[in-house]
Amino acid sequence: MFSVRKTTKWHGNTNLAVLLINIIITWILFFNYGSNYLVIFCSSLLLHLLIETGLAVSGIRKGNVYAFGKKLPRVIDILLKASVEGPAFCVSAFFVADSFENGNELFSVITAVVVVGLASLYMGLSDKKSIENLKPADKPVISRRAMTKPKAVMLLALINTCCISAMFMIPNEDRLHAFTYLFAYAGLVLLFYFINYNLSVRYIEMYNPITDTYTKPKLGIQIAGLTYDSAYEMALLVSPAYWLTYYLGFFS
Repeated sequence: MFSVRKTTKWHGNTNLAVLLINIIITWILFFNYGSNYLVIFCSSLLLHLLIETGLAVSGIRKGNVYAFGKKLPRVIDILLKASVEGPAFCVSAFFVADSFENGNELFSVITAVVVVGLASLYMGLSDKKSIENLKPADKPVISRRAMTKPKAVMLLALINTCCISAMFMIPNEDRLHAFTYLFAYAGLVLLFYFINYNLSVRYIEMYNPITDTYTKPKLGIQIAGLTYDSAYEMALLVSPAYWLTYYLGFFS
């Protein structure tokens, strides 16, 4: 089973626009609610920088990326992806956790869903339009991340066990905030996948070794795979952006 992302080399334009939105929203939250939002922005950026570097080195993230007609160096491409995919969800999830702590549950959920939903819709529509406008000689950039390789699954299980243990070791007075952040992150990523799946730019594929082909499974497997990806792989894998930062004493 593979988690698939379908884009074009022009994806850099979309990422730059979303990065600008990320910076503006984080800046507003920073000035209104405190430095924790700048901290979670930076910590999630650094963590996703490590993840994106690993994906690029392993060859999962491949293909040249352009922004406004200019080819981006691989280092800039990795930095741009990390700046978008990390803070976009982590800052929003942190806002939900803060609002839950202050008794503003409904307001926080609606705000986060609207902001992330609109950004996800923009990214999905931009990718879909770019794919439809490709010339006959061009091909979309397809990244496939394996989800069921035995060694990878065992390693991920070990990492996630350590991460969930670290979350439970947070003192009682802050633990609810931490887990609200984690569940909010998983939910927002699932929203992103739902929107982009319906635009056919994010989906699950199965590999057939006999025919050496990739096929899309039925809707039930798509739902299960994308839920697993958002709730287990993504949410727990990025939790160090919160708990490591917490233990280092960077949150006020």
